[in-house]
Amino acid sequence: IYTAFIKGYFMNFITVKLNALIFIFSFFLFVLLFSYSSYNFIINDSLELEKKQNLNNVNTIVNSMNHNLEHITKITNDYSKWDDTYAFMIDGNKDYINENFREGTNTLELLDASFIIYLNKKNKVLFSKYQEKVLEKNNKDFEKILTNKFSMLNSTSTIIKYNSLFMYIVKAEVLKSDFTGSVQGWIYSGKVITNKNINHISTVFKSIKLSEYLLGKENYEISLSLLKNIKFNAQLFDKELINTIAFYDVFNHSVFSIITKSDRELINNSEKTIFILDSFTAFFLFIITLIIYKSQKVLINYNKLLEIKVNRRTHQLSKSLRKLQTSNKKLYTLANIDTLTKICNRRSYFNKSEKLLTQAIKENKTFYVLMIDIDHFKKVNDTYGHAIGDKVLIEFCMIINTVISDEVFARIGGEEFCITFFNTEEEKINTISENIRKACEQASIKINDKKIKFTISLGLSSRAEYTNIDDILCVCDELLYKAKDGGRNRLVRSSPHSN
Repeated sequence: IYTAFIKGYFMNFITVKLNALIFIFSFFLFVLLFSYSSYNFIINDSLELEKKQNLNNVNTIVNSMNHNLEHITKITNDYSKWDDTYAFMIDGNKDYINENFREGTNTLELLDASFIIYLNKKNKVLFSKYQEKVLEKNNKDFEKILTNKFSMLNSTSTIIKYNSLFMYIVKAEVLKSDFTGSVQGWIYSGKVITNKNINHISTVFKSIKLSEYLLGKENYEISLSLLKNIKFNAQLFDKELINTIAFYDVFNHSVFSIITKSDRELINNSEKTIFILDSFTAFFLFIITLIIYKSQKVLINYNKLLEIKVNRRTHQLSKSLRKLQTSNKKLYTLANIDTLTKICNRRSYFNKSEKLLTQAIKENKTFYVLMIDIDHFKKVNDTYGHAIGDKVLIEFCMIINTVISDEVFARIGGEEFCITFFNTEEEKINTISENIRKACEQASIKINDKKIKFTISLGLSSRAEYTNIDDILCVCDELLYKAKDGGRNRLVRSSPHSN
């Protein structure tokens, strides 16, 4: 009897210990499996979202810089194709300089440029003006380096480094406004790129700074209209995301890099969420496993409670994901809508019009592009200021939207706009174009106590034999210049072509 009692007690002790070990092992196994699966599910999705968001943020920076270069290029080309400039290059009349750059004027500030240089066809400097003190102090050396560097190029838009300064550079040939006559010289202009104006581009990064750091191995390449060669890599650290964006000049030489830093908010928040989720889960798994160890009936009740908690947490995660999707939609709007006029921007216009052009060619449909330019818009800006000029652009777009219906309407430049007509009869397009011209001519925009009237010049072209939207826009641009040369406030159409 004594031996049997000892044996039974010993076996019960072993069973209790064995069950305890199974309980502990099962508990830790459940926790590890759940932590692993939740981490992979949430972190992987967050990582992909963070990469996409970071790529959108980088695109915002480079597109803004490309837009700045486009702006300087347009202004320089306007000055270089001005008949007064052409005459100044020939006779050196100082009245031209006095009218445009006399002491006390803020022409460079209005042009948003750091310098402007006029060279005759012998590469002799006729006039130069600087806002940047370093450039003004070393103007002879700077002008010599600039002339030598770009002597083989008739025109260019690029970036360079001089001493410790990084800047946009534009070189344009001086021709008559109708592009006739020989080249009489060149205009150089540019704008210094600083950490201050770079930081104004985007507020999503914790820090943005210029650097001479040379890029190692790149992850991505970007090519834009003027900044053709941009490379960057993204480095993911535990708490921080660092982008190194390298910019190359027209000769494919590395000029400078922009280094951005941002907190890995998505990952960090996801890790906190996972920790909280795993902590809750571990706690409930412990309770559930303990209940299994004691009672099957109690297990069922606690399983229901766990299911409610998990569903609630899943709902919260889904809500967070929806917020992220909303943020992505906002980023898409920023990338495709012109922030001032709220119509399509240049990028969106080309995407939509290329698709419509492809469809028109495939289905043999009509395809027309109407290019519009506000006459003497520079005079509006010079007279009333850029703020009033922006309001005129907004009112102008509202006028256009009252005339057109579902056509692709976009701002492709400062005061240049395009409308794409797909599968629309030519007669109807001519009527719409004339209605637009008349509506603008008759409009009187009241801003504060000022009434501003303006006219527009229009160039209309069909797709003809062209298969590329850029070729059609070139034709429209030529027609637009004919409209301006013909006295402005008129529509010039291309000769009839079969679509």
